[in-house]
Amino acid sequence: MTPMIDVVFLLLVFFVCASVGQVPDSLLPAELSAGQTEAQVDLPQQEPEEWKSPEVRIYLDRDAQGQLLIQLNERPVSSAAELDSRLTRLAELDPASRIIIGFDDAVAFQHFIDTYDRCQALGFLSISLAVKAE
Repeated sequence: MTPMIDVVFLLLVFFVCASVGQVPDSLLPAELSAGQTEAQVDLPQQEPEEWKSPEVRIYLDRDAQGQLLIQLNERPVSSAAELDSRLTRLAELDPASRIIIGFDDAVAFQHFIDTYDRCQALGFLSISLAVKAE
């Protein structure tokens, strides 16, 4: 242990003595060229990331009064017409979006069929049925 401490102190003394006679860099005069604002660097061509189509979840339910409740990505939709307009816009933008339709047991199966048919008519490529695990 003692030889290692001796070496550390010798190095410390050496670096202190070696740095005493130097002029600090910040005090040296420097001439800067005007330079250019553009860089002439050829960057490699990067491939854009592959677009992953979003997953759209539609859930159909009934409230206590028997009214149909529609949710689109866990947000309530006021009517079937509003759902239709949102799905139409989505189909125009990205027909490869994955549509997942789920419904409660209280909902008439015809509402599911109507929603499924509308998604098919809009040209969505992937339409799935969500089921509850028991």
